[in-house]
Amino acid sequence: MKSLLFRLAGNFSAEIGSELYLKLKEETHSPSLFCLDFTEVTEVTEVGWEFLRKMAERCKETGSKVAGFGLKTHIPNEQISLLTFFSDESECIHFLESFFIGDTPANEQSPKPSQEGKTIHCPECQTLLRFKQMGDHLCPNCQSKFFVNSKGWVSTYERLL
Repeated sequence: MKSLLFRLAGNFSAEIGSELYLKLKEETHSPSLFCLDFTEVTEVTEVGWEFLRKMAERCKETGSKVAGFGLKTHIPNEQISLLTFFSDESECIHFLESFFIGDTPANEQSPKPSQEGKTIHCPECQTLLRFKQMGDHLCPNCQSKFFVNSKGWVSTYERLL
């Protein structure tokens, strides 16, 4: 599962909003966590709020979560329900992680038998793949190696030089 922190600055308007939305859309092929840092943002325009609404909708559709922190400007009443905002980064990150991290440590969890027909996307080439069990896998399209855990989350391997 990917988790990304976006540090924003200046006026959050059409330019920043569209770039951020496109990046978020690109990263939501599988569930992800998005933390938006608004500490350096001086203003959120009406168009900026519209892009935040679109991001929240996209995250709902894909099972991803988005939250923000450090916003110093007033949030209009009609926009309050869009995103969850926090005063500092640690609260925001804790909130996002609480959706996907259970009370049981990972090393104490018992794996559940996988159901046949679960699908994932290759983390490199985004090819849709079917898997039957957790463990190491190799994409037949791009030959990248990755690991699938018992929840169906994908982790890539990094090469050490």
